[in-house]
Amino acid sequence: MNLFSGRPTSFDPAWASHGLSGTAQPRIARAFRALQQQVDLLLVPGLFGSGPDHWQTHWEQAYGLRRLHQKNWETPDPADWEAALTEALEASTRPTFLIAHSLGAVLTAKWLARHGGRRVAGAFLVAPADIDQTTHPDVALIRAFGPLPGTPLPAATAVMASSNDPWLSLPRARELAGHWQSDFLEAGAAGHIGSSEPLGLWEHGATAMLDFARRRLPLRVQ
Repeated sequence: MNLFSGRPTSFDPAWASHGLSGTAQPRIARAFRALQQQVDLLLVPGLFGSGPDHWQTHWEQAYGLRRLHQKNWETPDPADWEAALTEALEASTRPTFLIAHSLGAVLTAKWLARHGGRRVAGAFLVAPADIDQTTHPDVALIRAFGPLPGTPLPAATAVMASSNDPWLSLPRARELAGHWQSDFLEAGAAGHIGSSEPLGLWEHGATAMLDFARRRLPLRVQ
């Protein structure tokens, strides 16, 4: 379904930060509804799932998004996680846009590399865990998900990375975006962009994702 394979680009943070107070949430909510009229949206959490303070949980509740569920969040099995994503995609009657974080972003990238982009409209890959190079103490829990793909992904994708992520350095994020032919977007100094950071609805990320969808998907997203 998806025929895009673009070059990495830089995201202009001025667009994301402009006008976020007051009218930002109604505008963002309208854009989510417009996108949902054309594709299915699926949140793909990472290791340990996305807790109540995670931006994915806030998006799920505020914008009515669907979440991928796994049997085991603490000791993930690559085959089980891949099967769950396959089942969710096959159950959809429309192309699906994946909104993935950390190990969920790795799962998404590897699924696309293995299965192609026929069922996937695109993917927003936030802080993919760098299994191959990170020295994070929890890497042993996810080592079996490696190695990361090293070739272009068969769908429109964006990698969004933080400048102080303990799981993924900014240069490495740029490198992965280049390998995958993904747009490259910067989140600023936001740690691992997860439950440990008080991001709330993370308007910067929502705006960046919706801008990416407008630019790169064959859709009319207002």
